[in-house]
Amino acid sequence: MATKHYMTQEQMPEWMASTGFLFPTNELELARFEKLYAEEVEDVSGFEVDCERIFAATLPVKVVQFTPEAKPEDIMPLKMVARKGSNLPKHIQDKIKKKQDHRSHGDQPDPEKGTE
Repeated sequence: MATKHYMTQEQMPEWMASTGFLFPTNELELARFEKLYAEEVEDVSGFEVDCERIFAATLPVKVVQFTPEAKPEDIMPLKMVARKGSNLPKHIQDKIKKKQDHRSHGDQPDPEKGTE
């Protein structure tokens, strides 16, 4: 059965430095950090850059198609509501008007009172 280890508040900076949230400040924190994030060796064999083809623009072109997630017909009613305020519930319209009145008079709603 695994033993549970509890961390105290005094140990928080030490472990934050050991895990990379703060800079390590001593050898122990650095050793822990290096153990967690061991150096990765990248294999670049077979990777070549042909500068002549790049500058001559003879590399094959890859076209990436972008399709937005939202369809224009879904967005249009939202634009209309934002512009005209049509089909908005009465309490939402009142809230918008209240905010506009505060702004036009130079008053800012008081966040402590809960006024939005």
